[in-house]
Amino acid sequence: MNDKEEFFISDEDSPPRRATSRKKKRGCFGHFLLMAVLGLAFLVGILVIIDMTNSGGAVKKTLIGILGGETEAPEPVVREKIVEVPVERVVEKVVEKIVEVEKIPPMPSSYVSWKKVDVAELWSEIPIKTEVVSEQGDIASKVREQDESYEIEMKLKLTVPKPNKSAKELSAINNNLPKILNDFEMLVERAEVSPFFHHLYELKTNYIQERVTRIDRILSRHNLYDLETVLQVAHPGTGQKLLLVQGEMDVVTDGSDGDRWPMLDDYISMSQFYQPFTSYGWGKRSSTPNPLLERWETRLAEYEKEFAIPGLSIERNRYLRTEIETLTREVADMKARSYLIAEADPFFVLPLSFLGRGDENEFAPSIGDYGVIIHEDKLYPMIAGDAGPSWKFGEASLRVAKTLSENASPYNRPVSDLTVTYLIFPGSRDETKGPPDLAAWQARCQELMDGIGGIGEGFALHEWEDLIAKKKAEQEAAAAEASAKAEAEKPTEDAPVAEDAPAQPEEGSDP
Repeated sequence: MNDKEEFFISDEDSPPRRATSRKKKRGCFGHFLLMAVLGLAFLVGILVIIDMTNSGGAVKKTLIGILGGETEAPEPVVREKIVEVPVERVVEKVVEKIVEVEKIPPMPSSYVSWKKVDVAELWSEIPIKTEVVSEQGDIASKVREQDESYEIEMKLKLTVPKPNKSAKELSAINNNLPKILNDFEMLVERAEVSPFFHHLYELKTNYIQERVTRIDRILSRHNLYDLETVLQVAHPGTGQKLLLVQGEMDVVTDGSDGDRWPMLDDYISMSQFYQPFTSYGWGKRSSTPNPLLERWETRLAEYEKEFAIPGLSIERNRYLRTEIETLTREVADMKARSYLIAEADPFFVLPLSFLGRGDENEFAPSIGDYGVIIHEDKLYPMIAGDAGPSWKFGEASLRVAKTLSENASPYNRPVSDLTVTYLIFPGSRDETKGPPDLAAWQARCQELMDGIGGIGEGFALHEWEDLIAKKKAEQEAAAAEASAKAEAEKPTEDAPVAEDAPAQPEEGSDP
């Protein structure tokens, strides 16, 4: 018999049925409901944990789906609407601060080879390339005694130009030449390169070699390439000899003449390179002293006075003796001779290396020879009036320079390009030298130009004005005007005394 107590309930209208006790067990539905509630609580707990840890997205979606929730939000409906709204943009400047930290390289633990090449340009427009190379040798106490351990090897490279002997190329330099000279092309075609061209560049090279260890004293690029060509030719019809030189033009300011111009411009005579002498000179023709004579005599007296002081060094005595000898000779020369004046007289300069070569070359020029300088479309007659450095060609007097360029001065050349043509007539000098006669010089140059084919139509020799005669005339006119003015202001002795003028008391009497 079991613990369950059974009993039957009946009533009058129904058949009897079995009744159960209040203590009877739960049914299946109750158990299911209990299990569902517990499962739901378990799932909710898991979801809370997942949400707090922000993980398990896939699991979370799955569980939400099991519970009947929506796993994804529905996509919203997007409607495009364009609205123009002004927007003020603010540009923010971000400054990044970079802090550089200097890193000190570690010291070498053994010998480090070293090599460096630098390229620079000197004042003389000469590029210079330096190379320093090191190598390891013996210990310092030994290598310091070896010359080759620390030395400089110098190698100067220069290109010597070839002479221009083409009528076409010379015409490219100055396209007026074929028009100015009637026989220009024929003269150039028949000409030969003069040995003077090669000799001049040989002297330039030697000059550089002698001074290569003094870079500040070697020739500049400009002075190295100052000569385009030297051609020599005799006209086939007249036999007239011509030395055609193409180059530039520097300025010479030398020369003095007390007879013609007793006063010199101090700006010229005190310039750095001034000398009172020119190679062309003649005997003095008046007693007016050279304007530089007093200055030279003063310097000579100072040197003689110092030379008489006992106890001077050998070097100083040698210098003074040389200067005294030179000044003594120059003072005597200034007392006896007169010279061209660069400010007033038109002349060009010959290199010393061109002089004294008559026995060697029939085209060798001399001081006093006539010449014509062509620049652009102008022709200027003159003479060879001075001698210059052996290695240089292309100088003319200040008078010529200022005619070619108003900016010319003792320190500023008139023409820097190789565009000046020098027509020199060897053997044309006058037998007797004397003061410049500019009209006679022009007539002689015209005759010589005719001897090489003549001057083209529309061109003529420049007519030089005599500046010295002009200056004298101006001075005489000014003096005459001053004298006339003084004479006019001077009262006459017989002038009548005005009647109403009071009588003047006699000297020494009371008024």
